[in-house]
Amino acid sequence: MTAHPTNFAGLAAQVSSLPFVAAHGIEIIAMEPGRSTAAMDFDERFATPPDLFPASMVGMLGDVAAISACMAAVAPASCATLDFTVKMTAQARGSRLEAEGVALQAGSTIAVGRADVFAIAPSGERVLCATVLATGRVIRGKS
Repeated sequence: MTAHPTNFAGLAAQVSSLPFVAAHGIEIIAMEPGRSTAAMDFDERFATPPDLFPASMVGMLGDVAAISACMAAVAPASCATLDFTVKMTAQARGSRLEAEGVALQAGSTIAVGRADVFAIAPSGERVLCATVLATGRVIRGKS
């Protein structure tokens, strides 16, 4: 990915303010060309008994991180999810989830990103609980 004069703080704030992102407590905590990190705190309203993040929430967080990384790679164009796949590798048990997204391919019409999702224990221990692959449509002329 080549460097470009993008306001990544503004782009991160834009993604964090999307209604579905904000409603689930997801925030973009880091963004740079082709990379994005998203996080969300545990919320019992969305929990799977007894105390797990459900795969659907893990997938959503991973999708946000992967597609945000793609957005950071194609800026000033935008990107919208077409498809994503979640592969769970461990139980998503912790007080927080963090997803580290990276753009794998950023073309003129399609972008592909990956996010590794980590469950963060209150002690700070990080456990890889999923990998998400996401495909997005590159949208030119809109932000």
